[in-house]
Amino acid sequence: MFEKIYIVAFLFLYFIFVFIFPTIRVKRKTGINAYVFNNTDSLQDYIRKVLTLINFLVFFIVLVNLFPLVYQYFIPVKWLEISILKYTGFTLIHLALLWIIIAQVQMSNSWRVGIDLSTKTELKTKGLFSISRNPVFLGMLITLAGLFLILPNAITLLVLVASIWIFQIQVLLEEEYLTKKHGKPYTEYTKKVRRWF
Repeated sequence: MFEKIYIVAFLFLYFIFVFIFPTIRVKRKTGINAYVFNNTDSLQDYIRKVLTLINFLVFFIVLVNLFPLVYQYFIPVKWLEISILKYTGFTLIHLALLWIIIAQVQMSNSWRVGIDLSTKTELKTKGLFSISRNPVFLGMLITLAGLFLILPNAITLLVLVASIWIFQIQVLLEEEYLTKKHGKPYTEYTKKVRRWF
């Protein structure tokens, strides 16, 4: 039962550290709202809606996990429910959170949720950005892979696969934007550093 409660608490703190604190930090330092999605029919806002659904499903499944009689309806993958995979999952989610926090600190005032068309942010190429062009998204995918290992079921698998797909679309949109904003420095950077790792 401790593990079940712990994963709920962890995800709550994860959301605060990954989304709330960085948004507040950027707002205080720059006066800019780092959350730049709008309520339109654009692809960018469609992605926001899908990501909102994904976040809801993640919280929903960890809450349902507290109730074994209900959890069984989410098609658990029983043969993956072994201790070594579960603890590998716990290790991954903690390392991923640390990775994301470091990447966000290195992004500093350039951190955004969505594409900020109104502000030219500084191109980041040092630190974790010298390993991956998208360390925050990579960390989020590792988190979801870890969650699947902790709670292997149809919903966590669906969330992981859907996130790989939607993050790839978001990254392609961001790459197009960064190419327009930064030009040659960005294209040279893409030749040196891989999209993911």
